[in-house]
Amino acid sequence: MACERVWEPEGVVAKYSGAVSGEDLLECVRRIQADARFDDTRYVIHDLSSIEHHGIGEATLTDLAVLHIGAAASCPNCRVVFVSEDSVLADNIEKILLSPLMKSYEVKVRPSLLAARDWLDEQPQLLRISDIMGFLAR
Repeated sequence: MACERVWEPEGVVAKYSGAVSGEDLLECVRRIQADARFDDTRYVIHDLSSIEHHGIGEATLTDLAVLHIGAAASCPNCRVVFVSEDSVLADNIEKILLSPLMKSYEVKVRPSLLAARDWLDEQPQLLRISDIMGFLAR
């Protein structure tokens, strides 16, 4: 699996190729979230359109939701878009990442990179306050 991360002025595109395991996806997300540029990120696009096959199941997506919940404390104004035409994967992404107990970021699945960018361009800018110190949770 290869994951090329391309940082743009307002976000990052993670372009995957080959066979992608659940751990490959999680490792790429960890690297994105660990980058200092992530705190100012408006979007993350996971472009899975060039993969041959994947092992991204419900357990991986649950782990991803946990990573998102943690990252949202310091970077609350981000949206996440997955690019894939795999309807089973899309259903699982929406079922798990948007479930009431797991939701943190706005998440969408779009069939192409262009459709992902169009959706992002249609969205208003988020102006949420960071809760890195935990004050809002009290």
